[in-house]
Amino acid sequence: MRELRIFELDQPGRPVRWRARHGQSVTALEGRLWLTIEGQTADVWLRAGDVFALPEGARIWLSGESPLARFQLAETPAPLSLQRAVAIAYQLIRRWRARKTGACGDCPQANA
Repeated sequence: MRELRIFELDQPGRPVRWRARHGQSVTALEGRLWLTIEGQTADVWLRAGDVFALPEGARIWLSGESPLARFQLAETPAPLSLQRAVAIAYQLIRRWRARKTGACGDCPQANA
């Protein structure tokens, strides 16, 4: 399943920015879009119908050349990788251990 969002840039030349997540792509719907990706020397220009896959983790600046430029941002969720599954497991273990200690935190316990 993909999430689709449609945005309209109401001020030409004024960029919006965000950090791209896994599986994001931009589709120009109306007008021309100017895309700048941090660390890349060349900018990307998109016309209506053009699609550009965003590199995961990159900082993105996007602006429209004309008033009311519109674009669609699509996102496909990341598959559960082994590394992500291990990180989730560690979080669950930490929470479980925190619950075991109760309100006292790490209070010393008397040996019986």
